[in-house]
Amino acid sequence: MPIREITDPFRLEDIVPYFQPIVDLRTDRVWRYECLARLVPEPEKVYLPNEFLYLVERHNYVQQLTETMFAQCSAFFAHKNLSWNINLDMADLHNPALIEFFTQHLASQCDPSRICVEVSAQSAIHDLPQMSEFIDNVMPLGINVFVDNVGRVPGNIKRLLGLPLKGIKLDGGLLRHYHTTPAVQEYISYVCEQANDCGIAVVAEQVEDLEILEIVHHLPIDYAQGFVFSSPKPTLAD
Repeated sequence: MPIREITDPFRLEDIVPYFQPIVDLRTDRVWRYECLARLVPEPEKVYLPNEFLYLVERHNYVQQLTETMFAQCSAFFAHKNLSWNINLDMADLHNPALIEFFTQHLASQCDPSRICVEVSAQSAIHDLPQMSEFIDNVMPLGINVFVDNVGRVPGNIKRLLGLPLKGIKLDGGLLRHYHTTPAVQEYISYVCEQANDCGIAVVAEQVEDLEILEIVHHLPIDYAQGFVFSSPKPTLAD
């Protein structure tokens, strides 16, 4: 996908959450939502993270972006009986002020048991001790942790699944090669078996078409997310 050059004035307040459902395949109902950052300087212009995160980093707004996204999402879901996920990056794991921010925010607005934070497998595997420490800090608040993009990069998946995770997301690229690559089949079977043994939910992510969905339905995977269900939207999908 070509990256558009952003010519509009950059303002942190123009970054807002869009919502994509994670569906329970057993019931065909929404299990929870992932909150995804979008830069919307005008109603007709919507920029993806890979098109604007360099501006966030250039202006040293990484911490502010995490905080404003969390604040917007917690306010949006405050009076809804729904669960939701929000993404963090490696800088967030190393930011002790974030735990204090969560603590203050949870006390006033939202039910922490409905909140999960997502960390990429690459970040988690790169620094498992820091990931473990972060989980130890957020779990007493009632917040749980997902790891996404599992299988996109090599790493010690067994150690990763040894952490007290709520769920993992299998990278969509794996599923696209499932029928043609025996090693992918073995990897997915192993991950699903280990996750199920540990009580960790498995989500198939980037399920973009019915062919991939059919593969997922034949695997021990209970949840899925992708355009076959809904694209990210500024309001909740029906």
